[in-house]
Amino acid sequence: MSQVNWPESFHPAKHRAYLDAAGKAVFTDIPKEVSEIAFIEPSEGADPFAARIERAKQLAAKGHVIDAQIDVWGWGAENTMRLRRLYGKTQVPDAFGTVQILVPPAK
Repeated sequence: MSQVNWPESFHPAKHRAYLDAAGKAVFTDIPKEVSEIAFIEPSEGADPFAARIERAKQLAAKGHVIDAQIDVWGWGAENTMRLRRLYGKTQVPDAFGTVQILVPPAK
């Protein structure tokens, strides 16, 4: 992957960056329906996030990029990206292994 030119306005809680099939960086707003996944109440069953996972699968099938930690588990976007940088990550697979989500550099 070549050097990524990050937009100055990029914010991990509002935007998603990932590599497309050609390996080009794509920057997009996180759609409202993706952001809403983390607000689905956990259930009492064996997998408390089953409803979130199901919704994430539906949206991924429509072409949305899902970040499991942020969108499904409800982790804060800025701290999640900070932890990824701390562990030396520049990209991570999306929730279903279809694309690579880019980790923004520290500001």
